Amino acid sequence: MPRQDSTVAADGTAPPTGPGPDALRRALRGPPGRVALRLPAPALPAQRRVIVALMEEAARPRGAAVLETAQGELLLTDAEPADGARLAALLVRLLGTEPERLALPEAVAPLLALPGLAPAGTAITAPPAATGIEAMTAALPLAALLRRHGVLHLAAGQPRRLAFLQLVLPDAALAPHLGAAAADPDLLRHAGDRLRGRLLTELAEPARRDALLGAIPAVPLLIDLPYALLPSLPPAAAAAGEDGVPLPALVATLSAAEAMTEGLARRRAALRHAGWGLAVRGLDAASLALLAPEALPVDLLLLHWSPDLAGRAAVAGLRRVDAARLILTGCDGAAIEWGMAMGVARFAGPAIDALLAAQRMAACDHAGTCTRSACATRGQAAAPAGRAGCFALPLLSALLPREGAA
Repeated sequence: MPRQDSTVAADGTAPPTGPGPDALRRALRGPPGRVALRLPAPALPAQRRVIVALMEEAARPRGAAVLETAQGELLLTDAEPADGARLAALLVRLLGTEPERLALPEAVAPLLALPGLAPAGTAITAPPAATGIEAMTAALPLAALLRRHGVLHLAAGQPRRLAFLQLVLPDAALAPHLGAAAADPDLLRHAGDRLRGRLLTELAEPARRDALLGAIPAVPLLIDLPYALLPSLPPAAAAAGEDGVPLPALVATLSAAEAMTEGLARRRAALRHAGWGLAVRGLDAASLALLAPEALPVDLLLLHWSPDLAGRAAVAGLRRVDAARLILTGCDGAAIEWGMAMGVARFAGPAIDALLAAQRMAACDHAGTCTRSACATRGQAAAPAGRAGCFALPLLSALLPREGAA
């Protein structure tokens, strides 16, 4: 006997109609044991885009839908239990958001009572006015907040050389300037993204760019950027493909959630031809267990070191990735040893900052007036004031002596 639609209101009123309610009623047709996922309204448009993209990916196997309520709540209408559990774990890990899991078909009737159910489209919002957090970030000295970190190429039988330069905006440097607002993770992230937008503008001006980068070799620059700041390019630009195009001088490093945004794979070739490379940052053992790292549509994978990376599951995932795409960050001595055994040849982190400082001091005529920790700290500074006290500024700006950078 066909399942009877139990969504008619008990008081006899007409049930809600429209694309949203109709999509939810389709969840009545499947077998018991399935789940719907419900999330509170995301705080930021960028966060919402990521959640919708992840939900749409999970919806495809069952032909389900992603809906939105009048209050901005997001709802995945139908998923297998395993798919729902994976999505829930991913949202908690990447966004700190715990979804409510609801048993189907029992949950259909109460969910239909939610006001304003409609398909969740891409929100188009006007840029916020320069008030509040925006005004605060506009007044901050960007260069003083940035840190420079060299990515060193280390391989047996090969000279050490600078492979990349990272420009990083640490939360610890930004938070003191935001006061009480820094306690809100979303506001702190929003402020950081605004400053990264300013960074792109500064890099486009030769005088400011030279002050930030110093006299480094011509190596690609790694910058943490929100997905929303990637340029929009015409589809025709992607037709030429990526073959024969070298890694660009500017590489945008995205979060793992942003790297899974629908359509990024289609945009990658166009971005490459426009001078943009792509990377995903912050991959650790936990996120590798949730992702297929070899399938991410990026040029580089930035792994964050912890001993858990040496675990069997993480190693199995990394074995599927071309080692030439890997950069190991957060390195201490054990990390470098493990990475080289895995075929990784590019490293960053405290141990690399100390190694670069040691090589600079070995080539510096003023090394007797300095310490390795002071040299490392000054080398990380992007603003001239942070390098004060160094008597070999060209050497400091270069991060690595020229013979080591060749």
